[in-house]
Amino acid sequence: MKQTMILLCAAGLIAAGKGNSPAQTYPAKEPVRISLDIARFRGADDSTSLVEFHYAINRDGLTFLRDSAGWSGGADLTLTGRTGDSLAFGDRWLVPARLADTAAVAQGMTLVGVYPVHLRAGVYAVKLLCRDRQNSGRRDSITVRMPVAPPATDRVAMSDIEFAAAIRAGGKESPFYKNTLDVIPNVGGLYSESQMCYFYLEAYNLLLGDDRSDMTMRTTVYDAVGKEVVVRERQKKRSAESAVLVDQVAASRFRSGTYSLVVALLDTMKHALAQSSRKFYVFNATLGVDSTLLSLGSSLPLAIYSSMEEPELDRDFKWSRYEISDAEQTQYKQLSGADVKRKFLSDIWRRRPPGAREVYMARVAHANENFGMLGREGYRTDRGRVYIVYGPPDDIERHPNESDTKPYEIWTFNNIQGGVEFDFLQRIQGSDYELVNSTHRSELHDANWMQYAQQAN
Repeated sequence: MKQTMILLCAAGLIAAGKGNSPAQTYPAKEPVRISLDIARFRGADDSTSLVEFHYAINRDGLTFLRDSAGWSGGADLTLTGRTGDSLAFGDRWLVPARLADTAAVAQGMTLVGVYPVHLRAGVYAVKLLCRDRQNSGRRDSITVRMPVAPPATDRVAMSDIEFAAAIRAGGKESPFYKNTLDVIPNVGGLYSESQMCYFYLEAYNLLLGDDRSDMTMRTTVYDAVGKEVVVRERQKKRSAESAVLVDQVAASRFRSGTYSLVVALLDTMKHALAQSSRKFYVFNATLGVDSTLLSLGSSLPLAIYSSMEEPELDRDFKWSRYEISDAEQTQYKQLSGADVKRKFLSDIWRRRPPGAREVYMARVAHANENFGMLGREGYRTDRGRVYIVYGPPDDIERHPNESDTKPYEIWTFNNIQGGVEFDFLQRIQGSDYELVNSTHRSELHDANWMQYAQQAN
């Protein structure tokens, strides 16, 4: 499988550092966070899709060690995709990061990369695990359900939209090169007011039939309640069987909020031949928050939030990470002030069944009390996540001190999918228990996980 290439997004050169002890450690300033976007394009033939996994890692979440050339760090990534009980693809690679001076960490840059793989139609359970290279106990992971279906062959079809931080003429040596362009992913689709919202997608089957008349590319942006805020059109010629569609919108024209981009190809009668859509997010400190974002839902905060100050609200938001959507997380991060955050969190939970927050937060409290490890709150561990998402297991089989295996635990849930288990392994003595296998359809599956447990400690 093709190995991933990495880009360290940087604004300029970093000044040379001062001499330091070779053994010196520069610890991470933030929790390590991995972000993931997926874009699906036509594959090498009609039966496959080219799936690109775009990922971003916060550099201030990594640990750096001093060496003769400066500071060395990085992220250890593991990507797996499963269909049912079968491993469809998997790989592990290192994303290197180097600093000349630790002052560069404060610049808040990210490590951005792309991993391409050709896949047949199906539904895949994808997991991306990120470990701090210099401190493997610090990690983050994302699990998503990913349907894949090759584009139609009997009509005009379009790929997913890929949001980008930049699109420019490129060379084949770049990991982000495609169709003569370098498309630098904007993982998460969040833009500040000073950025251009670039996007890239592809159209296929343009020469089907006898019609060779020009098409219209219509770009429409909708706000959170579906109101058109941008509509523009431009002509596209049918000069080839496929075409690259690239455009940009200035984020400075939008208030902070959630927006939907819809790109459509129209025939001469303005009938839609195909379209693709995707959400993006804007943070604009100058224009403030989109009023539609705050007008949705109830007008008064839940009683539990009425006495919370902003730090407590932020803590509540962090604890809610397994319940709230990516869009809700992005929206919250754009807000400032306790009153706005109280209302926003209240609206989130009012959209859930009655009592959902109480049940969820009780699980968070249990996870934090029982699964914390080395300064890492319990809700951020694998066992904590499983407990919060699925509830208390019906049985826990613990193996902490057996002479021929590393410590491991087997959790069983009898009432999920007819009965599932989660297997956790302590790979390194004194470290946290890591999820290495599950029979749940949407979780990591590795039938050979016991081999790792039986390796010598």
